[in-house]
Amino acid sequence: MAFTLFPRSIRFFELLIRQNQILKDVAADLERIFQDFTSVDEAFKRINVKEVEADELCREIARQLSLTFITPIDREDIYRLNLAQEDSINFIKSIAARTRVSGISYIRFPAKKMISNVNAIVNHTGDMIGALRAKQEVGRFVREIKNLKGECEMLLGTGLSELQDVEVTQFKDVVDIIKWIQVYDRIEQVIERVDDLSDAIEEVVLKNA
Repeated sequence: MAFTLFPRSIRFFELLIRQNQILKDVAADLERIFQDFTSVDEAFKRINVKEVEADELCREIARQLSLTFITPIDREDIYRLNLAQEDSINFIKSIAARTRVSGISYIRFPAKKMISNVNAIVNHTGDMIGALRAKQEVGRFVREIKNLKGECEMLLGTGLSELQDVEVTQFKDVVDIIKWIQVYDRIEQVIERVDDLSDAIEEVVLKNA
């Protein structure tokens, strides 16, 4: 059988899209946790399974890069997108784990809305990878992501202000405030990471326009 490099080069977009689907799945499960806290254990189990699958896929993409000479976009860009998506998945798992073990009894509205925005941003990154593959512009997705991130920044300020207004009557109130500060901190990290992912995709799209 004749040796050819071309078929290998086609697979990278398929692998990145498959990786992005895992990212969408874990983001959707994270939103389920924040919409219905009673589902936290079941959703976290699914996130764990998906995170293992993502780790394997990240290694597979790296392996394919080491075996393939011809790639549809620059090798360093595939490497960057691979790691950015993997990091986003890991950050989402981290906030799910923190929320699960924090001992909080209910989800505050600003956090609920911020996680909903995270899910929306993640879905837009999928649109952007599809546009990259089709050599289409991504400006409309970038604008929507920046709007969602800006809303998250306002929600974070609101959420932290609410914590300052909590009437502390016993020690457990102080503990609850500390727990929520930690949760908000993790949410902020997740937002920054998925925003970084969208920036990375945008840069690759512009580079290949």
